[in-house]
Amino acid sequence: MASVSSRSASSRQNLTSGHVRFGAFHEIQEVIDGLVEQIALIDCDGKILGVNESWRWQVERQARSGLRISRDYAEYLASLVEAGDEGVRPILEAFQAICVGSRQTFRHVYSGSGVFEGYDFRIIIAALSVQDVRCVLVSVHDVTELVALKRQRRRIGSQLLRAQELERRRIARELHDSTAQMLVALQLDLSHLARNADPATESGIASCSEMVQQIQQEIRTFSFLAHPPELEANNLAHALGALARGFAARTGLEIDVDLCECGELSASVEAAMYRISQEALANIHRHAGAKHATVRLIARRYLHLTIGDDGNGFDPVASKCTQKLGVGVIGMRERVRELGGRLWMDRKPTGTSLTVSLPHQKRMLFEPSIGAR
Repeated sequence: MASVSSRSASSRQNLTSGHVRFGAFHEIQEVIDGLVEQIALIDCDGKILGVNESWRWQVERQARSGLRISRDYAEYLASLVEAGDEGVRPILEAFQAICVGSRQTFRHVYSGSGVFEGYDFRIIIAALSVQDVRCVLVSVHDVTELVALKRQRRRIGSQLLRAQELERRRIARELHDSTAQMLVALQLDLSHLARNADPATESGIASCSEMVQQIQQEIRTFSFLAHPPELEANNLAHALGALARGFAARTGLEIDVDLCECGELSASVEAAMYRISQEALANIHRHAGAKHATVRLIARRYLHLTIGDDGNGFDPVASKCTQKLGVGVIGMRERVRELGGRLWMDRKPTGTSLTVSLPHQKRMLFEPSIGAR
């Protein structure tokens, strides 16, 4: 396809006698030719006024003429929709809305079909004023390789989470079937010794017996956290309720529970909320020295989980220099980030609260969006 500097005289006349004078257009052309993204300048009637080298190369690679200079961009998009490519519809609707001035910008990731099969493009459409004439700038960036890497990363992350779950269950079984039984045998031996002990050794045996009981309690708690069957058999609210009751019974921590029904959730979101709750309660038990905790689950546009305690807390300012986030908190944040959510902590001198917000369904990385930016 001919470049702007060598296009025909008739094409140049269209630019000067139409909406945009050639001088201003030429300056814009020089700017967009230096960009890596595929760029096209389009008038509000849909006609492509100019494109940069990246756009031209992509059109030639795809062997399509529908996106060349002077072609009707809106008409081309409409033809793709008519051919059954529904992924183009939000792009067409946004382009038309920007042309008439009802919106200013649009961002979208288009997964190609047909001639674009196997490609992913980030589309940005924005209104542009050139010498008081309203035009539209369309930017297309080929993100095929990046999307493929993101998908591969997501698959690896899912595989790691599954492996982690299997390892948790294996450890829980080992603790229950082996270690816990050995502690029971040790407790019986200590009881036998206590019945035949002299006063000098009786107090030592009692101390050992108390320590064994504490170890048994910790193992029961850990085993309960590592292998929860409730999440597989019930919904998230029921599973969190069972988790809180079981944790309270095993640790003596008083837990107030306020859980709403959330409807259908993706498995990844349910698992993330459950594991984050486990980690948060475990941290309260191990580090906070709290007597009371709260677990609240609210379902609105997003799913919101808040877990708080009345424990020791700490000075948020001093903690920035003297304390580092534990591995558990880092793991929580990674889970939330992968699902397109948000996690934050409110740390006070008396008590700490953790809040997590997640979409009801797992968000795909590079999820298409038709909202204005």
